[in-house]
Amino acid sequence: IFVRAAISGVIREAIIAACLTAVMILLFLHSWRSTIIIAVSIPLSILTSIIVLSFLGETINIMTLGGLALAVGILVDEATVAIENIHTHLARGTPVARAVLEASGEVVTPRLLAMLAVVAVFVPSFFMTGVSRSLFVPLSLAVGCAMIASFLLSSSLVPVLGVWMLGRSHAHRTEEG
Repeated sequence: IFVRAAISGVIREAIIAACLTAVMILLFLHSWRSTIIIAVSIPLSILTSIIVLSFLGETINIMTLGGLALAVGILVDEATVAIENIHTHLARGTPVARAVLEASGEVVTPRLLAMLAVVAVFVPSFFMTGVSRSLFVPLSLAVGCAMIASFLLSSSLVPVLGVWMLGRSHAHRTEEG
C-alpha cells in the first residue's frame, strides 16, 4: 500500500510539474507548438529511462522514482535549449529546415557537456558499498538513463518535431507578414 501511495504521489507531482513547465514555456516562448514539443519529450525520456532500467534489472521503487523526479527539471532544459535556439534562428529569417539544422548543431556540444556533468556527479555512487550502494545506485541509474534519453531525444525527436510543427507556424507568419 505504501509503494502504491508513493507511486501515485510521484505521478501526481510529475503531472503538476509538467503542467507548470508547460505554462512557463508558453509564457516565455509564446508558442504552443514549442510547448507541445517539449511536453512530448519529457515523458518519452522518462519512459525510455524506465525501459532501460528494467533491462538493467532495476525495479520501480522509491529511489528510482526519486531519481526520475530529480531528473525531470533537467530533462526540460535539454529540449528547451534546443527549441529556444531554433526560435532564435527562425527570428533571423532562416528557412525552417536550415534553422533547425543550424540551431541543433550549435547547441549539441553544450547540451552534451551539461548532461555529462550531471551524470558525472552520480558516478561515485557506483563505488559505494553496503546499504548505501543499494540505495544510491538505483537513483543514479535512473538519473543517468533519463539524462541520456533526454539528450538523445532532444538531438533527434525535437528537431524533427521542430521542422514539422514550427515549420507550419513559420509558414503562417510568413504569409501574414
